[in-house]
Amino acid sequence: MSRNLLRLIAFGAGIVVLAIAVGVLYVSHQEQANAFCVSCHTEPEMTYLARYFRAVEQDAAEDLAAFHYRAKEIRCIDCHGGEGALGRTQVLLYGAHNAFKRYTGFAQQPATIILPLQNEACLKCHDARVRQPGFENHMHNKQFLSPEPVPFIRCSDCHVSHRPADERTTFLFRDAIFPRCEYCHKTVGRGPRGLSP
Repeated sequence: MSRNLLRLIAFGAGIVVLAIAVGVLYVSHQEQANAFCVSCHTEPEMTYLARYFRAVEQDAAEDLAAFHYRAKEIRCIDCHGGEGALGRTQVLLYGAHNAFKRYTGFAQQPATIILPLQNEACLKCHDARVRQPGFENHMHNKQFLSPEPVPFIRCSDCHVSHRPADERTTFLFRDAIFPRCEYCHKTVGRGPRGLSP
């Protein structure tokens, strides 16, 4: 290979790396605003964002995510940003893929979740809560503190963040929780069964 060709390849590679770095920095800055997220993720995310604003105006949340927003102004990216270097990289790559689909006209609505919410996203704020001892918290104690292996369950399997409910129910749904209880009890071979309708 000639020296000029190698320089041209190196220059091209440098331009690509620079473009990727600028893109990552731009998106990382822009995603701090919920409005940026819903510019691509239109439905059902526009509905979720409207619930956030109503939660502040009416002092009542319609779903768990709006409850978090009202309490601390939690942004989309605070939960959906990816945890750790690998999680963050996955989110950025998936975001780039979504942006490409949007700008080329191939984006589908409603948007579908490809990268499920990781437990670490919840534990950033709720770690102390899951460590509280007691039977009423045994599902959390077993999941996060047990020295013996237990079935993997995501926080969001039981704590469904964008499903409408009343705050008085603490946004918990029997049809979401009981199947997870059954799954865990069956897998470990102990605990009550027959909870699901």
